[in-house]
Amino acid sequence: MTGKTHASCGILVGALAITYYKTDLFTSVTIVVLAVIASLLPDICHTQSKIGRKIKVLSFFIRLLFGHRTFTHSILFIAIIGLGLYLIQTPQYYFITIITGLISHVILDMLTPKGVKLLYPVPLTVKLPITFKTGGLVDLSLASALIIGSVYTLFKANVDDLIKYFISY
Repeated sequence: MTGKTHASCGILVGALAITYYKTDLFTSVTIVVLAVIASLLPDICHTQSKIGRKIKVLSFFIRLLFGHRTFTHSILFIAIIGLGLYLIQTPQYYFITIITGLISHVILDMLTPKGVKLLYPVPLTVKLPITFKTGGLVDLSLASALIIGSVYTLFKANVDDLIKYFISY
């Protein structure tokens, strides 16, 4: 998946968390930012990714140590992040947002032919039965659908009112 698709999914994760937890404006903005960062974070192992370009040195060493789509795309990585968040007593809405953002990234990459090393260090590649090319039309369409879903989730009441208005008109 492209960074745009991962970020779009992160925005949807944030929108769903905001809706579920009914947070204030500051917390809502923070949730969306954390969701987008978390949805991009597993690609820290790729120096040309959106997040890898921001932290090149760290990205280079992670890639050198683990390779691409291995440790940072695994259940182990998500569990370590989760444990760290738990130990610093992260509020539940941030915790769920970050973990869900990480999981969304891994699931999206499982939709590509390369798959991920979900059970790292076990060298088994996991991919979903349906896969498609990164950066292709399906990838772009998915990113667009995720953004539409985000807007709908955030502005559901307003969208529903508009739909009712046009149907009755």
